[in-house]
Amino acid sequence: MSFEIERQGERVRGLAPGVDRAHLQRLARGETEVDLELDLHGLVAAEARTLVRATLREAYEDGDRCVLLIHGRGKHSPLGPVLRDALLTWLAEPPTDRLVMAFATARPDDGGAGATYVLLRRRRR
Repeated sequence: MSFEIERQGERVRGLAPGVDRAHLQRLARGETEVDLELDLHGLVAAEARTLVRATLREAYEDGDRCVLLIHGRGKHSPLGPVLRDALLTWLAEPPTDRLVMAFATARPDDGGAGATYVLLRRRRR
């Protein structure tokens, strides 16, 4: 699934096709309550990808709507923001893409450019 992605400096926002833009706007403003946080600091990309996919699947199954992924800004990495950049790919690839409605860089109080809000679809019963 291809997300509509907007970049502005370190900030990024993405919206799945057919999703009302109002969801993205509320998410980016930090108005959506965070149900779950996942800290990825210290993980290599492969480990982080596996954990992100499993956590988003479990959150979806549990009925959680908003997950805060804390990935850091890559300031201490010789390769730069590896996890932050890779996260955009992970969210848009199957099977995770079917769970995600929108994502946005977190507000400063929640980690700013070092964290991303992910809005999940409602689980169909």
